[in-house]
Amino acid sequence: MPFASSTSSGINFLDATVSDKADAHTNSVSINENQTIIASSYSTFIEFHNSSSLELIKRFDFGRELYHIEFSPDGKYLAASMSANEAIPDSLRVIDVENLDLLSAQAKGNNRPGNLDYSPDGAKIIAPNMNNGAQILNSITMNEIATLNGEHTSDVTCTGFSKTGNYVITGDESGKVKVWNADGELTNIDIDVEEEIVGCDFSTLDAKFAISTTTGNIFSYTITGSSLQSLNLGDNHGIKWSDDEDILYVLESDSNPSVIALDGSTFEIIHITHLMHKSLDFAIVETNGMLSHVFVATDSNHIAVYGSPEYPDGYGMMGSDLDGDNIPDSIDKDDDGDSFEDDYDFNCLNSTVCSRDPDLETIRSMVIEISGDTLMVEDIYTMSQSDTYLFRNLTRRGIISDQRISYEETNMLEDAFCNNMDQNDYIQKLRDSIDLSVGEVKNGTLQCNIIAGLSFTKTYDKEQIKFSIKTSFDVQPNVTLPLTVSLNTQISVVESSITHKVENHPILIQQINTDEEIFFSLWWNSGASEDPLLNFTSNNLDETNINSFIDLMFENYLLIVLALTTIALSIWLLIRRKNLNSLILDESEFEDAEENDENVDLMEDISNEDYEDEVEEYSKPQPIEDVNYVSIDYEEDSIVSESIPAEEKPSDRRAFTLDDESTNSESQVKRRAGRMNRNAQGPIMSTKRKRLDGKLDIPGEQKISKKKTVGTVKTRKVANTKKVRKVRTVKKDD
Repeated sequence: MPFASSTSSGINFLDATVSDKADAHTNSVSINENQTIIASSYSTFIEFHNSSSLELIKRFDFGRELYHIEFSPDGKYLAASMSANEAIPDSLRVIDVENLDLLSAQAKGNNRPGNLDYSPDGAKIIAPNMNNGAQILNSITMNEIATLNGEHTSDVTCTGFSKTGNYVITGDESGKVKVWNADGELTNIDIDVEEEIVGCDFSTLDAKFAISTTTGNIFSYTITGSSLQSLNLGDNHGIKWSDDEDILYVLESDSNPSVIALDGSTFEIIHITHLMHKSLDFAIVETNGMLSHVFVATDSNHIAVYGSPEYPDGYGMMGSDLDGDNIPDSIDKDDDGDSFEDDYDFNCLNSTVCSRDPDLETIRSMVIEISGDTLMVEDIYTMSQSDTYLFRNLTRRGIISDQRISYEETNMLEDAFCNNMDQNDYIQKLRDSIDLSVGEVKNGTLQCNIIAGLSFTKTYDKEQIKFSIKTSFDVQPNVTLPLTVSLNTQISVVESSITHKVENHPILIQQINTDEEIFFSLWWNSGASEDPLLNFTSNNLDETNINSFIDLMFENYLLIVLALTTIALSIWLLIRRKNLNSLILDESEFEDAEENDENVDLMEDISNEDYEDEVEEYSKPQPIEDVNYVSIDYEEDSIVSESIPAEEKPSDRRAFTLDDESTNSESQVKRRAGRMNRNAQGPIMSTKRKRLDGKLDIPGEQKISKKKTVGTVKTRKVANTKKVRKVRTVKKDD
């Protein structure tokens, strides 16, 4: 079964022992029968602490490294296993708990870590030896009763008696497991898991046994050696079977350390107790078959204690109670509930007695806001400075020996805070305390996280740990503003969460309105204090012309969009039509252009004829009459002029004139400047040449009678050809 389907054990962190030695790194822990003494080992020391006050009772120094400690079933003795020496056989020792003395009896153990165990009657002790085996000893005299050698090929790492004392189990570092009877005789059970064995134990009534390996694999077998169940839970440091129930407890020690309770028959996870520190060894206490306390060796100078929270001393007693936590001020160490003890409470501004004036930054606060159809309540708690230092030491010193808290360590503490609480109980209590003027709150989802005081924070920084529990409720049928939210009670879940370590009363109420304005009010937990009423209203904007115009636009935005679309389409169609008309080539336009060109040529010819007539009338020369010369006419030949080169544009051609005077050579002709006409192809050119008879010969000229009207004159279109009449005079033959 996945972790998500399991539930919290309801066990939370209670407190921790503290060693006087700064370099203490606890690696083993044990609790006596009546749970009055906590024994822990680190380095070469064993310490006894009172389980109620956690005060140190006594410390023993053995002068060599300690591996494992274990109380006898009656709690009168404590056996210790330490590093063995070939020459000095004092690696197994026993402490008289009642007299707090070290017994003189001793025995030789092994020189590598391994555990030891008492028989159910307390008369025997089993422990590994230096011969790849184990030995059964008298618990008082330490005399050898039986030797379990010759079956293991490597050092034995786990030993244990069954619940009835009829069987003994041994496991070594190569993965071999052997089962023996009470007399030390080997049974026919042969198991090899090929991994180092770190834990082994029998179930109640010796029905089955289980083993665990360094890689986190857990296996269970019948007493005859048949395989039952297997599961991988990650790195672990031991297993313990319940004394009364079919429950197997596993100490997981990886990035998410925890104590996991498994169903002994199916290996389904029953519940999980999350830890906030490294874990090397654990001891459990059951009450009526249920887990009530867990003691964990943290690899620091602490033994962490987990259990069901109990109400503090003085709870329910009569007397003046300022903060409303049901503890009289005469007993309460923090009268105003601001997480500062009265003797060290100097956090106030306008009061001479700071212990009666709570600091609003450190008291419990509730932030309430509405988003859509969701009502969100964030419950923020602040820990005292002493508890803040304790949790920092547990995380930092138990994981990485540095000076700051890493993200990994912060997440570990956050998981322990949030996952060990009874979330359903909290949601139900908070939902019942909320009343709405319209509708009601339903469902509820919870999110928990640490918001200050840990990540990359030094151990003795003044900033206190803050954590929040944010709950989101659905408002049904929906949120209708204006809405009034009222709280009818200050809820408390100290019996099922870490909140038993913090102050719960009074509460600073912070309301975030719809326009993101924040309103504060202090809510005391007393009969004289009125329950808070939080009014949520919609934003009322001032009615102005601009607002009215904007509202009008929003109300008629469909019509506006339609009108704009129609205008845009109309403009587009007009532009399109104009573009199409400009592209249509009408044949009549070309005909008109040709007629215009012909008319221009005709008018030019007429003007030239008029000019010739004037010349003939006023300056017409007389023909030369000489008997020696004869005039010979040649037929007119068509001379095709070359077309204008492509690189020469018609507009670049230069007009020229003909002049009557010629001076230097016969080929030079003076030209007269005249009016220049242009058409689509460029300037219209006309060349006038002087004939011998004094008249001007104009190429392409047609003789037009003055009696004819312009409209009846037929013109001939000349493209690029010009006709020139050539006249040559020759001397008459004799």
